[in-house]
Amino acid sequence: MLDWQTLATIGILGFVSYALRSGGFLAAGLIQENGTIAKFLRLAPGNLFIAFVAAACVKGGLVTIAGCASAFAVMALCRKEWAALGAGFAVVALLAALHL
Repeated sequence: MLDWQTLATIGILGFVSYALRSGGFLAAGLIQENGTIAKFLRLAPGNLFIAFVAAACVKGGLVTIAGCASAFAVMALCRKEWAALGAGFAVVALLAALHL
């Protein structure tokens, strides 16, 4: 059985979440399409992804660096995500099986 404090907390969190999403949507409507902020926002997801992947590769050592490098190479050559992922996983599996 839920008490009033739990229900109030859920309601407040829902309101704040909706307010943040609505504010972001309204703010995004004010950004010029060819402005500096718009260019930065288009680049941000890729930059964040690379930052996370680079950190994981370095932490994982030689095996993960080799897997990421092979995935990058296959992606650069054939532009197929599944082929790149398969190549990266295959290299990591092979090197891990060889205990490198």
